[in-house]
Parts: sequence; C-alpha cells; structure tokens
Amino acid sequence: RQPCALLDGVLLAARRGTLRRTGARFDPQFAFHFYDLDFCRTATAAGLTLGTWGFSVTHQSGGGYGADWQAARPRYFAKWTD
Repeated sequence: RQPCALLDGVLLAARRGTLRRTGARFDPQFAFHFYDLDFCRTATAAGLTLGTWGFSVTHQSGGGYGADWQAARPRYFAKWTD
C-alpha cells in the first residue's frame, strides 16, 4: 500500500458516496485517453487521496500514441496547465 499522485485506469475504485459528497467525477471530454489521469487530478483537487493496493491482474493493451491519443493530449494539457 502506497500513496500516489496518478493511477492507470485499468482499475480505479472508490466509494460512490465519497464521490457524490466531494463532486469528483469523470470529465466527458476524455472519452478514453487521459480520462484516468484527469480523474486522479480531479479527485485530488476535491480533497481525496489516492493510493495503491496490491493484487494480481492480467491486462493486455497494444498501447501506442495513435490519433485518438494525439487528439486528447492538448485537451488534457489545456485543462491542467501546472
């Protein structure tokens, strides 16, 4: 278990009541790429803390920086200028 600043979206877990109470939400402008980073920063700005929890998972992704990623990148950096 470790505190952290950003988490990958392969698995994000939170209590619904906590999200409702703080107003932390997913921003619909990030349909896929950057949704996880944006949510982590939004949650932190709402006063929540992030952390990891050990468990085993298998995940396969082609990765890469295709056209969708390239299109989302400037929106993320425009929103989070720091």
